[in-house]
Amino acid sequence: MSYQKLTVRSAADAEQIVTNYLTQGYSVANRTEQKITLQKLKQFKIAWAIVGFFMCGLPLIIYLIIYAMEPSVKVVDVFIVPPVETLPST
Repeated sequence: MSYQKLTVRSAADAEQIVTNYLTQGYSVANRTEQKITLQKLKQFKIAWAIVGFFMCGLPLIIYLIIYAMEPSVKVVDVFIVPPVETLPST
């Protein structure tokens, strides 16, 4: 499993990051006011396997090695931490 932790200052920034990860194939696994958890499961791409097979097998072997080394789940946690307002000193 691959894990990544991101911290943002506002909900708007979090939504922008979530949108970016959604376009990369991630899905929202959990959402609260302070945290959004995204995950992406490992997927076998049959098109790459077919191309590798017809190119004499070596690209297929390379793809299978890369696929085997890839983590089964990639998880990204986006934490929303609003900025702390400082009080004026007296």
